[in-house]
Amino acid sequence: MSIFDRFSSKLSNNNSNDPKVETWELIASGTVQGVGFRWSVQTLAQSCKLHGTVQNNPDLTVTIRLQGSKDEINHFIELLPSQLSPFAHLEKIEINSLGKLAKMHGFHVLY
Repeated sequence: MSIFDRFSSKLSNNNSNDPKVETWELIASGTVQGVGFRWSVQTLAQSCKLHGTVQNNPDLTVTIRLQGSKDEINHFIELLPSQLSPFAHLEKIEINSLGKLAKMHGFHVLY
């Protein structure tokens, strides 16, 4: 097996083998920047054993990308308001399915 073959097989390792795992994008609005919101999201996602990222947007919203089953994502969304930094205020969450993307590892705050 060549190095290229080994590298290509790693690239093809995505969520398509697990029909329950999907990637979801949540856009959070309200008082969600500069108040510890991303760190609250990271702590909750890690406790829920979800993989993904959280990042501030120029329009003062925050994008959360999560990988998991619909039940896991719903559980995360249900818990989120009670797990926020005391200075954060969540007004709205838009939820979009991104389908099956390459597997994410861990949960990270992006800058």
